[in-house]
Order: sequence, then C-alpha cells, then structure tokens
Amino acid sequence: MIHIPTSTIRHCVCCLILWLGLAASAAGTTLASMSIDQVTSDAELIFEGEVLVRETRRDTNNDLIYTYVTFAVHDVIKGAFGGSELELRFTGGRIDGEIVEISGLTVPGEAERGIYFVESISRNLLNPLLGWSQGHYLIQEEDGERRVSTLEQEVITAVQPVADVPSAIRRARRLIDGQTDSADGIVSIPAASSADEALTVEQFKDAIRALLP
Repeated sequence: MIHIPTSTIRHCVCCLILWLGLAASAAGTTLASMSIDQVTSDAELIFEGEVLVRETRRDTNNDLIYTYVTFAVHDVIKGAFGGSELELRFTGGRIDGEIVEISGLTVPGEAERGIYFVESISRNLLNPLLGWSQGHYLIQEEDGERRVSTLEQEVITAVQPVADVPSAIRRARRLIDGQTDSADGIVSIPAASSADEALTVEQFKDAIRALLP
C-alpha cells in the first residue's frame, strides 16, 4: 500500500477546486467583468455592514481551510435578510502554520466597514461576494464624512448604469484581476485627488437602489 501524505492530498484537493472553478494566470485569478447593473441585479443580498469576527476553521468533511466572517448588518439595500448579523464563508486561511490562499480572493479584514454584494447566503462558494472585488466596496471615514472606495483605496465618484450606454459603444466583457477590479460603471479616482468628489455612503446606496427593478 502506498502512503500519500495528508498535506499532499490537501494540496491536490485545493488544486482541483481551483481548476474546476477558476481560470488562473500568473497575474492572478481571472474573472469575467461585470457591470454594476448586473452585480446589483444578480446579488441575492446587498448590505452595508461591519466585520465583527474572523475565524479560521478546518472543514472536517474535506479537510480544507476556510475563513468565516461575521458581519454586523447595518442596512439591507437589497434582499429579504432580516437579521442583525450574518456569517459568510471564504475559502482559505491559516491554521497551525498551514496556509491556503486563493489568488485574487480578498477576505474582509478585521473591523472593516463596507458595502457587500452577496451572490448567495446559502450556497458554498469560493468567495460569497459576487464578482469578487466587483461586489466588495469599502467605507472610509474622513473629517466626519463616510465615503465609499474600491479595494484599491480609490474613492468612488459616480455610479453609471451600463444599461444607459448604447449597445454599439458598450465595452465588451473582458477578463479582469479578481482582486482589484471594480464593476463596470463604477467611476473612481485616487483618494489623494479630491475627496470632495467622492460619493458619500448614502449617495452610493441611493445610486445602487436606483438600479433595482
């Protein structure tokens, strides 16, 4: 009988999951670009929240490592969720020196505040946020004003519905780096450019609500 080390089995399972679910490149995980209209339409739940707890656990069924993030739900923008807290599972994490990382996947950080577009609250996905970075936006507070930024720390200045763009000149879907790209229609500039142009949290949420049917 040939003995295969447990660590090798874990590595093979992780590789199989990545191969089945993603197209990986040297630059990072590649995903299809989405418009903000599509992200808003396809998300099961959109909420403003804050990270309360991050806990890394090993799944006893498949021996993989996951990070469970518990959010305080401050405002539901879309969806039927009525609770005050929500736990989402992200693939990867660190346990006893063993690290599992998915290229392009950003797990919300400790005490992070943001606006989250959740693909599903019941299905087990590599990343529960729709379009990965395309459904993950941060809330920053400066001089008493709460504003919204991308994961790249660029402030968002406008939300432009792509549906309003004539199809003849609409940008074709493309592959993006899942860790850094925001949805098409999200207009952003470096934070140092002009904070006065950045949308407030309420302005951003109003713009998203305007996209709902």
